[in-house]
Amino acid sequence: MQHVYSVNALIELADIMPGSANGVLALGHTAPGDGGGGLFHWVADASEEPNHGSILKSRFSTSGRWRRVTAAPLDIRWFGAASIPDATNAIQSALDAAQSGGTVYVPSGKYRVTRPLQIPQGVLLQGDGLFSELHYEGPPKAGCLQVRGEPHTIAIGLSRLNLFVHTEEAYGIDLRGMSYSHFDHMTVHLRQPRTSGFFGPGIRKGSSPYYNVFTACHVAGNGEHRSNGCVGFDFHYDEPDQLQSANANQIFGGRVSSCQIAVRCFGTGNVFHGQVLESNDVGYQFDLCPARREHQQRGTNNDVLGCYSEHVRLVLQQKHADCFVTAQLTMVTGYEKVFDAISTSNCVILSPHNDTNPASRSVMDRKVFVPDGRVSKE
Repeated sequence: MQHVYSVNALIELADIMPGSANGVLALGHTAPGDGGGGLFHWVADASEEPNHGSILKSRFSTSGRWRRVTAAPLDIRWFGAASIPDATNAIQSALDAAQSGGTVYVPSGKYRVTRPLQIPQGVLLQGDGLFSELHYEGPPKAGCLQVRGEPHTIAIGLSRLNLFVHTEEAYGIDLRGMSYSHFDHMTVHLRQPRTSGFFGPGIRKGSSPYYNVFTACHVAGNGEHRSNGCVGFDFHYDEPDQLQSANANQIFGGRVSSCQIAVRCFGTGNVFHGQVLESNDVGYQFDLCPARREHQQRGTNNDVLGCYSEHVRLVLQQKHADCFVTAQLTMVTGYEKVFDAISTSNCVILSPHNDTNPASRSVMDRKVFVPDGRVSKE
């Protein structure tokens, strides 16, 4: 019969003599009951780098390791996230431990992040919902969540997390290099001006954000929405080439509120399905990358389907004549103008209001902007 020892914290595993016990029960990562404990067993021929959460060393041996016994997703508490004021290193350690693919779990709690968290290829970062909070206080011009290494067609998953951006000119999620990825039930709170929820400029070497799917993703801006500089979904262009943007992405549902621009799109082939826009200055703004304005392939095509718009001053804005827009708005109220266009050629907009009553819900005249520039009412 083998004995099972118990220790209060993971650091005490180093003092357990290999062979003296078949397993060791840690009661916590730093202290008993902090959620980071678990059962460990000794593997004599292991030599992995310790990560202070699922693989630990013994001071009595250089060739063996204590390995956590589990088939569950990697829990950030195993690496100490719940026991320290700054959870950045702990969460990053959990992500690194899942680098061959797997799920990293963020349980309910508030976790402070002071630099971008880098997510490896094939990893799903998943929380419990609104109570799984990541509070980003890191540098500007960066996102709380980004891909690890050079951005280049990396597929990841993010689900059921609540991000708070506390740094001006920072982003909730930096989409650069994320392709074939999925984002489910994500919420981003922009606590500072000039911030973005989802920031997705194009970059060179074919690494622009392509073929991503967003389901029920929400963004809430900060302060006065007509001047706060916040953007919910920002499919911008790359620097310095100013040639590429986010293309062929699908956005299903979700709500964007209190942003100066709900959706800014320089890319093409993106489809926005059933979003709710509320209290934004501009709803959808479509523009052309500067370097494409004289480019042979300069046109863009994007679709808006079934959008609900409430108290958005300008619902649709076309900032270049070669941005072709198709939109079907399911409800528009509290607006100043539905569609502002440089040219309506190749644009078709179906709006349930006639542009004369900015607030009434009772006016249900249909207005159609047709490709030759005429406006007709049904």
